[in-house]
Amino acid sequence: MSARQRTALALFIGAFLVYNFPLAYDLIHKPFFGWVAGQDVVSTTFLPLALFERGDFTLAQYENFFRTNWRSPYFIADVNGQIVSRYPVIGAVLALPFYGVPLGTGWIANPQKSWLQFPWSVFFPGKVAAATLTALAVVMFFFCARALTDRATSAALAIGFGFATSVWSTASQGLWQHTPSILLQLIALWFILRGTRGDPRALAPGAFFLSAATMARQSVGLTALVWTLYVVIAARPAIWRWIVWAIPPVLLTLAYNATYNGSPFVFGYQDGVAEVLRVPRVESIAGLLISPSRGLLVYSPFFIFVLCSFKNFGARRLFYFFTAITFGLGFFLLASFEAWDGGWGYGTRLLTDVLPYAMFWLIPAYTQLRGAGRTIFWSLAGFALMLQSFGLWDYGARWHWHWENYHPDFWNIARNEPWFYLNEYAAMAQHFFRVYFGR
Repeated sequence: MSARQRTALALFIGAFLVYNFPLAYDLIHKPFFGWVAGQDVVSTTFLPLALFERGDFTLAQYENFFRTNWRSPYFIADVNGQIVSRYPVIGAVLALPFYGVPLGTGWIANPQKSWLQFPWSVFFPGKVAAATLTALAVVMFFFCARALTDRATSAALAIGFGFATSVWSTASQGLWQHTPSILLQLIALWFILRGTRGDPRALAPGAFFLSAATMARQSVGLTALVWTLYVVIAARPAIWRWIVWAIPPVLLTLAYNATYNGSPFVFGYQDGVAEVLRVPRVESIAGLLISPSRGLLVYSPFFIFVLCSFKNFGARRLFYFFTAITFGLGFFLLASFEAWDGGWGYGTRLLTDVLPYAMFWLIPAYTQLRGAGRTIFWSLAGFALMLQSFGLWDYGARWHWHWENYHPDFWNIARNEPWFYLNEYAAMAQHFFRVYFGR
């Protein structure tokens, strides 16, 4: 096994274990961490079970559970008498292997925990699936970065990507759309880097994964267009192969839509998108960057170092230019949403899909850092890791609950989300010492 392979294996094992710690703590010790990350993960989490039990993508058998436990379960829809998911199903398909053993052994039906009953138990294999897919995304980031820089830098930034961003607090903890999206995008980028370094035809399979990422999260379609333009510029002879490879995920999705959504061109939750899109406002742009409860530079402040990257792009100047375009366009698309804050989630959830491109831009900066610069970088990364860990408890639910009418002010400094959870954890620690040490 080569040094690169050993590093990749270590990254996968480390990420997998850390990502699964909340689940293991709940099952082995006592329930503490939440296991439902939000409504956006519910239908995707139940679809693998429906596929095993019924062999289709309908959720009628769980409709009563959904309507009993969620006041307005917007993640399902009644289409031609069938209860279907309003969200893309690629995440559910990728999660299928993780449901076989829990279902076959009867654990899902009877988890033998007084605090956990079916169907709540379904979320646990879903969390294992999300943790595994995200750990693989960390490995793929390492492989992509290794094509751009040395092994030590690649591993260091893969750790930052995996633990100091919403990749940890969001993607790894439930079957969000972000979870398959970032993995599939990174596989696509690996093919692109491989092809532009050698035979241009080798990059064509990347279109399959970028197309699949778009089917997993439609906003990634903008990213797919950007990298198609990159192929036209950097590897024009491969463009027709690229287009052909992109077709299968699209055809499969259109067939699914025709069968379950009533039309090939109905993707479930695109209804009303035009009503929630706006011209990007100063509030949303600034909010996604610096607001106390949603800002990228608050939750992952080490990204400020991208400003040091401009003079060290080397031979990969075109690739870095396109990563910047991808992040910028994705960022402004998200800033166009009326709910730019991402709703009931934690931290910078909405930006998760574009974070790999921001991380790539750190490579030229990180390789220049020495001494105090690198110390500051890792101090900020450590701070970011702490803030991401706060989100593991309940994914921001308690912070939303503590606001009047559940309408948080994302600009309120005194009541910001990280500070709220720091106080909560401090109170728990104080209680622990009082109970166990009499202090």
